Amino acid sequence: MGLMNKDLRKSVKMALRVLGIGIALPFFIWVPLGLMVAVPSIIDVFGMSGLKVPTSFVIGGLMMAAIGFEDF
Repeated sequence: MGLMNKDLRKSVKMALRVLGIGIALPFFIWVPLGLMVAVPSIIDVFGMSGLKVPTSFVIGGLMMAAIGFEDF
C-alpha cells in the first residue's frame, strides 16, 4: 500500500508532467529561434559561463516530467 491514494497520485503525476514540460519547453523553442538574426542566441544572453542556469532549468524540468510519466 502506498502513502497516497490513486486519485491523488494521478493528479500529482499530471501536475509534474505539465510543470516539467512547461519549464523545459521555452528553452527547447529558444534554441532554433536563436539561429534567426532577430532573436538573440541563448549564448548571447547568458554567455558561455552562464549556460549552466538554463541547462539546470531544462534538466530539472525534464526530471520532473520523467517522474510524472513514471508508471509505478
